[in-house]
Amino acid sequence: MQRTRKFLRLLSSLIMILMIVASCVPAFAEHVEGFSGTVRILLSNLNLTESLKIGVYGSYAIEDRISFQRGTELQVRLTNQGLVVFYEGMSYFPGKQVSLRRHRGEEGKENGLRLQEGLNLYPGDLLISIAGNKLQAVLTIPLEEYLMGVVPYEMNDDFPLESLKAQAIAARTYTLRNLKPQQAYDMTDTTNDQVYYGLNKDKTNAIKAVQETGGKALYYENALAQCYYTASNGGWTESAFNAWGRERIPYLGIQQDRYDLENPASEVRQYKVYKRVSPDQPLNPVLQELLLKKLASRMHALGYSENVEDIRIDEVVGIVPHTTRHGGEHGVMRFLRIDMKVSGRSYESFSDQEISFVVGEASPAPAATSGEKQLSGFRQLPQTTSVDCEIFPDIERILNLSINRNTNELVHVETKEDSFLIRFTRYGHGVGLSQRGAEWMAATYGWDHEQILRFYYPGTVMKQVRSSHQLPDPIGRAYLTTPGPVPTATPRPTLMPVLKVKTSGKPVAVVNKIPVNSSLNLRAAANLNSEVLQRLFFGQELIVLQEFDDGWLLVETDVIKGYVRKEFVSLE
Repeated sequence: MQRTRKFLRLLSSLIMILMIVASCVPAFAEHVEGFSGTVRILLSNLNLTESLKIGVYGSYAIEDRISFQRGTELQVRLTNQGLVVFYEGMSYFPGKQVSLRRHRGEEGKENGLRLQEGLNLYPGDLLISIAGNKLQAVLTIPLEEYLMGVVPYEMNDDFPLESLKAQAIAARTYTLRNLKPQQAYDMTDTTNDQVYYGLNKDKTNAIKAVQETGGKALYYENALAQCYYTASNGGWTESAFNAWGRERIPYLGIQQDRYDLENPASEVRQYKVYKRVSPDQPLNPVLQELLLKKLASRMHALGYSENVEDIRIDEVVGIVPHTTRHGGEHGVMRFLRIDMKVSGRSYESFSDQEISFVVGEASPAPAATSGEKQLSGFRQLPQTTSVDCEIFPDIERILNLSINRNTNELVHVETKEDSFLIRFTRYGHGVGLSQRGAEWMAATYGWDHEQILRFYYPGTVMKQVRSSHQLPDPIGRAYLTTPGPVPTATPRPTLMPVLKVKTSGKPVAVVNKIPVNSSLNLRAAANLNSEVLQRLFFGQELIVLQEFDDGWLLVETDVIKGYVRKEFVSLE
């Protein structure tokens, strides 16, 4: 019995020691089923056709058959016989696809590829195949390196670090949630998934944000959260169900976001409607035509002429957006009610006794004979008259208030002393994290990334995910091809300054909707046949002087002024 008690005391002590040790060891990282540590990205931004130029800036081999020295230049071409790889005066015929596999390289040196003579590094395995009549490139890249090429192009690198961290965690979670192991690739490099332009070591803040949040992802009820994010929500987040109608996600609902609305960089389009209508303060002619047509039947029912030329809008006394598209009190509105003071002309009966002529003067043609009706002068209706106009597409199109192609902008009306200011806000689908809201939370209110994420994804929890990936062993020097020249990275084009013109307070646009290795034409006039004044490179900032309905922008830098197409830039 004594020995038994001694044993139990010893066992109890051992259990206590194990519990203490266990409490000091961090919890095991979550394992995502089927995740190897890498992500496969379709590189559609390269716009490949029949040729792909590849600069080897690391340790690479083709299917473990041919290895390359750092600095080797390859070219893959599509021919009638399939793919051909040209390098160092030789050619290799791999058939319908070819894979460049990355191995562990020298510590502290670049280990990736530069594609199409571009400036950014693509650190991963590259599979080139034939899709239709074109080349297709899929990059298999470790998750954390992938995010370093996503975060600075989804957010600006000069955003506050905590907002960049929130973006990194949202992007990591989105990636893990949307892996497609049964398909040829997991993600595209466009806004269809997440924008990816490769690694630019100058994007130091974004790289730091990824590194300092390494492996962190959001979960809801033990499953990876669906972390959608948007450029700007316009002051209210949108629900996932309203945006796409697929599913109701508890943590992606409608809630007010004053931080997005407060941010002066959030996208806003606005139009002023004066209260008193006069020749000096006319209504928009297309809006006036729409309102008069809507007023015609109502005026007729009141005994007035239904001809639009016999109806006059004297004053706008109220503008109210109402009736949400998806139900509920807040969200995307369907109608804009416009309350007006209106005058009209009515038909009146006249008798012969009411018609007289001045003696000695020529007799004019009588205005009416006995029993006929004659139009009166304009008389204002005693009551306010209201009409409803559809916001989409009528008001959006007539007042040129469109921000994005989703027709889901939010409408705000501010009453001024002499006018009403109609504002459209929201750039993107509005679901999940707002990048402009996160920027404002961090910059103005000092929120950290966890506070930002709790606001936009309420009810989710943060967990650590196993995201490491081991590269194959280094390539032995005996197996390398003839040494190439010592590589020198293509010099990054010098961007023109905009320091002087930035003080104007005008909007800033950034050339970022083109491939990183290409350029955008700055033209002398707003047409595609005009003279090209200069080539604008990726990342060039421009001051927007004027925006035209046909998609052209008049822009300038400190050194030049000209025209560019709006679809190739982002307005900040």
